[in-house]
Amino acid sequence: MAAPRGKTKRATRGQARESALAVPGLAAHCYASPEFFARERETIFAREWLCVGRLEDVPNPGDYASFELLGEPLMLVRGRDGEVRVLSRVCRHRSMILVEGAGNARSFTCPYHSWTYGLDGRLAGAPEMDRTPGFSPAKCALPGPKIEIWEGFVFVNFEPKAKPLAPRLAGLARHFRAYRIADQRGVRSFEFVVDWNWKVMCENFIEIYHHIGAHRLSLEPVLPARLGRTEPAEGPYTIMHSPPKKGVEATGWMAGGGGAALPPIAALSGEQANLTTFAHGFPAHLMSFFRDRIEYYLIFPEGPARTRIRKVICVLPETAAHPDFEAGIATIAEQFLAFRQEDVMVNDGVMRGVRSRYAPRPIFSHLEETVARFAGYVRAQAGARSC
Repeated sequence: MAAPRGKTKRATRGQARESALAVPGLAAHCYASPEFFARERETIFAREWLCVGRLEDVPNPGDYASFELLGEPLMLVRGRDGEVRVLSRVCRHRSMILVEGAGNARSFTCPYHSWTYGLDGRLAGAPEMDRTPGFSPAKCALPGPKIEIWEGFVFVNFEPKAKPLAPRLAGLARHFRAYRIADQRGVRSFEFVVDWNWKVMCENFIEIYHHIGAHRLSLEPVLPARLGRTEPAEGPYTIMHSPPKKGVEATGWMAGGGGAALPPIAALSGEQANLTTFAHGFPAHLMSFFRDRIEYYLIFPEGPARTRIRKVICVLPETAAHPDFEAGIATIAEQFLAFRQEDVMVNDGVMRGVRSRYAPRPIFSHLEETVARFAGYVRAQAGARSC
């Protein structure tokens, strides 16, 4: 007699979890070695889709926002045609940086020799170059990485032949459809530069096992680690659900937080409205989902032990118009900054520990399946047996 379909599916999921947990985590040098970080630059960051912002960062024609990604000076630009592009900020003449910061411009003029570029990157003017044999303005447009928009997020890929991103994240889009990710708008942001490897940040984000220790007085009373559950693997991402303790309403991060609460997102199911959920799109796209908002992190690795991070809190337009909006967002920001210090402490400690000659390979709890799957992704992409 064939086993019931539900039992078969649960058994398959259990086997997949056991398989992921059976493999030890990444070796310590993968978090501190300049050589391994150089390998990641070539095998992961030069070939994978990396999130660099949102369409809303440049809402109007002429808006631009500059940033650096793995040493590449780039900018997010909205053209007069309404299209959003990611262009190099390096002048095609003698490599001067064209622009810094953010703002609105009709064009970009190099401060060195006044070469001028349109918002679409095409060279519009180059003084005294008419006598240069073979000079072609058409060949001097600002280049840039491949770009794709997913749910309002802007992703780039330095590999010109990279496969489209959307099919890889189709499961994520389906799972979180009710949150209307593309309609969300950033209302608070925080920027940090930390002395951590980028993977330490991602691993800490995507597991709640550490609520037992690092957050035992803040998050654990509201979101107990033992209740965490992981969605089955469907693509290059992980999803971790964190239900609240029985009898506790998931309106805020911390026990006794108080403060004003924002209204829940209307389209959420009863279960979704009572969950905090974390999603990690490999390699480094981090999102968290709440009954009233979403949050995300932009991760910019700058070295084996240095990462620039931007955290953004987003709400739907109707939430921003709610009378309790300012008070509610103030409460959320206050709670985040409070428990963030607990994460800083443990991530600092991990970075000290991985430099030890006695640093072990991680052995995972069933609550760390998400970390185990991420380690498998890194190991497969880097192609390094030593990790």
